[in-house]
Amino acid sequence: MLDRQQGPKLLDLRTDRGSDPSVGRGQEVQITIVTDDPDNDELDFRWIATGGEFAASRADTLIDLFQDSVTVVWKAPIEPGVYELFLELGDGQSEILVTSGVRIAVTQAPPIAVVGPDRELGFHDELRVILDGTGSSDPDQDALMYFWTQISGPRVGLQNSSGPSPEFPVPAPADYIFELRVADLIQGVGDTSNVVVTRVRVTDRTGRVTGSGLARLLDRGH
Repeated sequence: MLDRQQGPKLLDLRTDRGSDPSVGRGQEVQITIVTDDPDNDELDFRWIATGGEFAASRADTLIDLFQDSVTVVWKAPIEPGVYELFLELGDGQSEILVTSGVRIAVTQAPPIAVVGPDRELGFHDELRVILDGTGSSDPDQDALMYFWTQISGPRVGLQNSSGPSPEFPVPAPADYIFELRVADLIQGVGDTSNVVVTRVRVTDRTGRVTGSGLARLLDRGH
């Protein structure tokens, strides 16, 4: 009786981003294949992609005899678009080659800058103000770069000015106004956000803002 060699079977192909995966630039996707071979052969698989890259040595390797699944990691490229990943699966014994694939969209949406609410504080010698841009976000979950600019008030030096929460010592009562813009640049490629403005009003002991138009008018009346 002839022992007929049977080909491998691909039971499932899934990603950790769902059935219709969409990711931001440079992000990673885990792809798992579940296999079966009636002859218990060691299986060989190979991935080919139209872009991006697989983790080293995991795009073309073996599935051991007692292993029924394997996971590879694909890293999305910087250029947005739809990329196709092709799978070839064989057992090295039969002439049957199983093929499959998955499409992954690499997206690029501009980030959104958000600042905390305007505040009013009473002045004292040790007063320090922390600005709040932690509400800023990126739809693609890209890392953000923060750009703070002071547009009004006595000049101050921002500490940690490239982060979401810079701070500064307050030299005098005044209106301190800053604008925030964020960017999702990866290898120099990306978008910048809308511009948002936040104001910190620092008053003196009388509740007035020294140097403001209102304060000057009040001073003239005395």
